[in-house]
Amino acid sequence: MFALVCAVWGVTGLIRVSLGQVTFFDVLGIALLALSPFLLNVAFGKTVVDDAGIRTGRPLGRRFLPWADVESVAVAERTSRGNGAHRVRVRTTRGRTVWLAAPYVEIRCTEQQYARFFAQADRIVQYWHGTRD
Repeated sequence: MFALVCAVWGVTGLIRVSLGQVTFFDVLGIALLALSPFLLNVAFGKTVVDDAGIRTGRPLGRRFLPWADVESVAVAERTSRGNGAHRVRVRTTRGRTVWLAAPYVEIRCTEQQYARFFAQADRIVQYWHGTRD
């Protein structure tokens, strides 16, 4: 939703600036418009788990991990610059760490959002356990 607001605000700012009406809010809207692709990239993350492996990605990048290359799957907290989120971390047999694009949940969220995230993450972990049997 925030990305949509930024996009509309930015387009409005571009139109107003092109008509010669330059205000701080128009320039701010244009700056937010420049951030919209990055916000949308995070918003449209997707992970698909099937018998072949894990397909995860966002519009700006995708990755496939066959089950034979997956050493472990776990939920972990990832923080950066004071912000944090719970995400699903996959360790490969080559020692690399891959953070799945989805599901994830911000650290500051509602109990309902936590419950939905952990249910989705648990399904991924259980699927991985099922491939190891």
